[in-house]
Amino acid sequence: MRKISYILIVLALATISCTKMLDVQPTASVSTDEAIKDESGVNKAITGAYYSLHDVGNYGRNHVIVEDLAADNLVWTGTTRDYLQVENNLIASDNSIIDGIWTSNYDCINRVNNVLVKISDIDMSADKRNLYTGDGLFLRALSHFNLLCYFGAIPIKTQPTLDLSNINQARNAVADVYNQIIADLLQAEKILPATRSLGWASSFSATALLARVYLSQYHLTGDPAIGALAKAKADEVINEGGFTLAPAYIDLFNGNTTESIFEVVFDAQNYNRLAQYFFPVSLTGRYEVSPPAAFVLSFQTTDTVRFDVSITFDEKNLPYGIKYKDFTSGTDRVYVLRLAEMYMIRAEAQAYTNGNIEEIRSDINTLRLRSGLEPTTATTYPELKLAIENERRHEFAFESQRWSDLVRTKRATTVLGIDEKYTLFPIPLSELQTNTLMTQNPGY
Repeated sequence: MRKISYILIVLALATISCTKMLDVQPTASVSTDEAIKDESGVNKAITGAYYSLHDVGNYGRNHVIVEDLAADNLVWTGTTRDYLQVENNLIASDNSIIDGIWTSNYDCINRVNNVLVKISDIDMSADKRNLYTGDGLFLRALSHFNLLCYFGAIPIKTQPTLDLSNINQARNAVADVYNQIIADLLQAEKILPATRSLGWASSFSATALLARVYLSQYHLTGDPAIGALAKAKADEVINEGGFTLAPAYIDLFNGNTTESIFEVVFDAQNYNRLAQYFFPVSLTGRYEVSPPAAFVLSFQTTDTVRFDVSITFDEKNLPYGIKYKDFTSGTDRVYVLRLAEMYMIRAEAQAYTNGNIEEIRSDINTLRLRSGLEPTTATTYPELKLAIENERRHEFAFESQRWSDLVRTKRATTVLGIDEKYTLFPIPLSELQTNTLMTQNPGY
């Protein structure tokens, strides 16, 4: 794995485009090989791991874009041709977008591992040690899970890469990756505090991510006991987490924080460029991606609340995504986990395991009623499954959910018309060239 700082710098420089002035990396991050000798060093290293989520290959841009672009909520309309490969689901192994996603997630994992292998020897209170350890475990689980969803079997990294002696590592079986993710989250759930400042993981952030992970694992295995775990974790967040749905859908993007379980917080120094990539040229944006006509028309005519918050039109009547609109400062909030998803996870877990139909309908309707929609007309399991899929598509538009939704439920081949082998992205060429034990996904 290429988690050594100087290698990362070289790779970053190699993939920078003419827009490199817009791809500023977080100023609050620290080098992965920085000495961690005391509590202050641990704090800086963990802060750096959190700020790695700001990377352009992560929630700072491309993770958010790719989830909708590889599916059917966005199309490429700009100048960066690597996005076209993602839209067409015909991605070359040297695609810089995909390479950036791989590199950014493993960078986060490496930063965390540097802390976790040293923290037991650092003098600090037990509470502080639990806090930093829980942060690290949550971030490692999140990064491993995002990689798993894109690439399938991946190397599990629980030790830091400090030099060239351990960059060669074979892929671990998917089941083993799930086991590592779940083990990290179960431990984080125990030792993190129940409440935390915005942008920092809490115990309920770990619980919510567990619900998502268990749901994905259920679809892979078909084991109803795992489906029950997904429902149980979603239940726990809904009933015990103290979160409440934002009163109106628009409030989610106007400062309401009651629904946020975990989000990436940006500021003027550590910003994203999502608005610039969504905004049309007429508004001095890049218009790299935009909602296709089919997605625009897919909203119910009565679903005006979510439509107006998600999509608007410029003076030429070109549609563009509007959830990210801070063009100047790039401080738009980027959700990773919010309460609405817990209702959808609970509904999906029950719908696929022949659960209580009225409870499934109730969870779907909780979100529909918030947006002023009539209750769902679905009454059978097949109808409910499609209703959930549709609800998620419009509730979480441009929030890095759609591709994973379709791949998880094995609906991508039907909805997108692609060969199943392309529901996994290619292992980046740079990884194949530096890791002699790495193998490529089928079809690439």
